[in-house]
Amino acid sequence: MDLQRRSALRLLQQQRTQALMQAQSVPLPLAMAVAFAGGFLVQRIFRNPHPRTLLNWYLTWQAL
Repeated sequence: MDLQRRSALRLLQQQRTQALMQAQSVPLPLAMAVAFAGGFLVQRIFRNPHPRTLLNWYLTWQAL
């Protein structure tokens, strides 16, 4: 049990280190620009009545 715990903690530490290294390689202005563009597109899609209607139909179908 203790070996499993130590192995899991070691794996979590490795994943955290890799995630930090990958996050540092992406410039902050680029990440902010991508997030802004994505938010703008999502807002444009859901402001249009047609996709909203499709989403409501899908949610209604899932509830059945």
